[in-house]
Amino acid sequence: MKFRKAIINDVNYIARLVTDLLGTCNIKNEKSILESNIEEISKDINNYYVCIIDDKIVGACGISDILESDKYNLNLKNVKEILYLVVSKEYQGKGIGTTLLKLCSDNNKYDIIYEAWGDNGRFVNSKFILERCGYKMIKNLGNDYYKKNNYCYKCVNRYKNCNECIAQIWVKPKII
Repeated sequence: MKFRKAIINDVNYIARLVTDLLGTCNIKNEKSILESNIEEISKDINNYYVCIIDDKIVGACGISDILESDKYNLNLKNVKEILYLVVSKEYQGKGIGTTLLKLCSDNNKYDIIYEAWGDNGRFVNSKFILERCGYKMIKNLGNDYYKKNNYCYKCVNRYKNCNECIAQIWVKPKII
C-alpha cells in the first residue's frame, strides 16, 4: 500500500472510482457523469492524494483551494472543502480512507468543510472516518436535501428508486 500526491495521469482512474462509488457532485453540467467527474477532478488534481495497491489506484481524496466563503451559510470564511473521498469497495475498512482524509486535512490553517451523505438510513457513510479525523457534524441538511436539489439523477443509486439520503455538513476547525 502506497500513498502519494496525485498526478495528471491519475485523473481518469480517480474519476472512474468517483463515478462508480458516488455518481457526481457536479449536477449543473449536461455532460455524462464520467465526463463531468474528469473535468472537475482535472481542475484540482494537484490537491488530490491517491492510494495505490498492486499498481492500481484504489482510493483518492482531494481538497479545494481556499474558498472565500462557504455555500452552506455557516458564517465561515476562508474555508477549504473536501472534494471527494473514495475507496474501492474491496479495500474499505483497511484505513485507506482515514489516511487519505488525514493527508488532505491535517495541519490545515483553514476550516475544512465536508458534505457527507448516507444512504443507509442511520448515518452518513463516512461518519466514523470523519470522527477519527477530528471533524464535527455542524449542520444536518436532512433526508431530502439531495432530492430537493435534483442530485438523484447523477447519484450512484439513481436506479434504485430510493426515497431519502441523509446529507450533513461536517467541519474540521483550523489549527491555530
